[in-house]
Amino acid sequence: MAKVTKVLESLRKLGVEPLDDSCIVVQYAAPNLSEKVARFLIKAEPYYVLQICEEDVVLAPISWTGMVKEQQEPLKIPISTIQSVKVEESGFNYLISLKLEDGNVDLMAQQKELSIFRYSGAVSVENFWGTKNWHSNNLDGTLKQLESLGAK
Repeated sequence: MAKVTKVLESLRKLGVEPLDDSCIVVQYAAPNLSEKVARFLIKAEPYYVLQICEEDVVLAPISWTGMVKEQQEPLKIPISTIQSVKVEESGFNYLISLKLEDGNVDLMAQQKELSIFRYSGAVSVENFWGTKNWHSNNLDGTLKQLESLGAK
């Protein structure tokens, strides 16, 4: 599993400058309950690293090993195009809605308290025992940073 330093190194290779302690594991939010059930049963929905950078919010595909998939181009959302950010709790997750000039990007992040039992903790594990992960370490601060981006 990838330590945060390896993730940041991979992102730098993609041409962005990540801010410290500003990356979490996310997936695109399911549009309805049927999609939520299908994802739960099939477990095929891809996960991404959401990284706040100096000029962009980056969504880079992440593998089950926790490494950024460098062969796939990440989505770079210029911070200047973000009009508002809404974060709300939904069950065991947070829903994150980025309102942009040309539409919304709706994401879901798993809450940190159970992350050691969930995918976000598995791909972001920092120690041998699996009790520390960068997703849970960064979640609160990253959510606050995201909300402040929309409050320009």
